[in-house]
Order: sequence, then C-alpha cells, then structure tokens
Amino acid sequence: MRARTVTPALLSGALLIATAGAQTLPGTLPPAPPSQTPAAPAQPPTVLRPPIGVTPAPATSPPVTALPNAPAPGAVTTRYRGTIQEFDGPFLTLKVAGKKAISIGVTGATRLAHNRMLQLADLQNGWYIGAAVLKSADGKTLRAQGIRVYPANARGTGEGAYPIDPRKPERLIINGSVTAVAPGGIGGTLTIGFHGSQPQGSATCDGKAAADGSGCNGAANIVYARGVPIIAIDAGAFDQLLPAATVSVTAAPDASGTMVATAITIERDPPAKPQKPE
Repeated sequence: MRARTVTPALLSGALLIATAGAQTLPGTLPPAPPSQTPAAPAQPPTVLRPPIGVTPAPATSPPVTALPNAPAPGAVTTRYRGTIQEFDGPFLTLKVAGKKAISIGVTGATRLAHNRMLQLADLQNGWYIGAAVLKSADGKTLRAQGIRVYPANARGTGEGAYPIDPRKPERLIINGSVTAVAPGGIGGTLTIGFHGSQPQGSATCDGKAAADGSGCNGAANIVYARGVPIIAIDAGAFDQLLPAATVSVTAAPDASGTMVATAITIERDPPAKPQKPE
C-alpha cells in the first residue's frame, strides 16, 4: 500500500526513544547500523584504589582489594552528570555540579553508549530515527527540534507519530525510517516513514504502531534548520572514558552501599587539544 503523507495538523504524536537511557541502543553510524547486537564490552581494567571519601589503609595494612559489585535488582537508581576527572578501572571519578567530586563503581556489566554528532547530509535512507518536532500554529509545518539516530536492534521501538505530552499536542515525536533527505539553504528537509495505530485505509495516519505490525503507513515531511542537533547513539567502550569527557551516569548501590554505574553515556568527548605551531 502506498504510504500517505501525514497532514501535520492531524498528527497527534512526538520523539521518543529515550533509548533506555541512551544506553541500550548500541550501533555504529555511518554506515547504516549493523543488524546484530554488538558484543558486550570487555571487563574494565582492575587498578585498585578506595573511592573518594574513604581514607586509604596504612601502609602496614593489607591493600584495598574490594571491587564494586553489580547493584541488586530493584535497587533505587540515581542519575549523575558531570566531567570525568579520572577512570582507573573499578572507579570513575566525576566532577559534578558545585565542583564536587564523586566516585562511582564500574563493573563488566556496566552498559556504555557514545553520542556522536552528525549533519543532515549524513543521514541515509533506511536508518531508524526519532525526531522531536514542533507543529506550526496553522498545522501545516513540522520543524525539527532534535533528531536521534538509533541502531538496527532498536528498529520498531516506539514507532509512530504522537505527542510528547498530551497537554501539548503541538510537540510531537515521530519515530520511523528515513525515506528522503534534502540538505540545502540554511538547513533542508527530511521525510520519515512510519507505521501508525490507525486501521489500513484510514484518511490519516498517526499514533503508536501496534506490536503485531497492523495499522496504517504514514509519512511526515520535516523542516530542518542548521544547528538542530542530530545525534547518533553508538556502542561505547571503556577506553572512551577519558578525562574532561562529559558523561551521564545511572547508578545504584551494591550490597556494600557503594554507588555502581549500571549505564554510562558519553555525551561529549574531551575538547581537542590545540595544535602547537611548528
């Protein structure tokens, strides 16, 4: 069945895929993301030291050997965002708001993701993406507010066109596959094809796609302005946890009370060092 172009005024949808903390969606872009889930990251190095705030044992005492353990299922999580000061294997030291330094344990089960900035021209047909858009007052134009590129193993997650907040129907999330990209001028345009919740043959197509694949086929034409962030979510690696990198961390206490990271997203790599004149 031919996909119908969605009339923005009839869309009731919006961007989604919080991507499970941006973490559960590994992949490498471009080229188009792989179809298989990447292998789990290697165990972090095991250089031992006590976390910040714990007084090191005297030299005559046995060395500290305790490693952080994975948090218990159901443990209450806390979100942190800051700049890496140090990563030595079992502990990640962050500078957070107020210039406070904290230590968070890291284990082999910690999931890592790495955000990478793209340009509109980098997008390729078939990539699965999510776009947060703002519908104009007359309902005729959708303007991109942010775009996320997800790997193949996230295809279909949150697919559709629906409001971010039902109280603000003009702010939508549209998740689907890229069908057209046209850079130009001060930005360009982007078309996303998606499955919606309406029955086949409906006059409009919006809503969240059904799990069984039933429903309508729709398309949304989106205006893109230069500077709107386009972020690819790739698999992360321990060697990307470098000083001065900006990260967000989801952590929970292990049995000893030590906060241990369950997921880390590298939001921004360290600033590039200036080249020394020759």
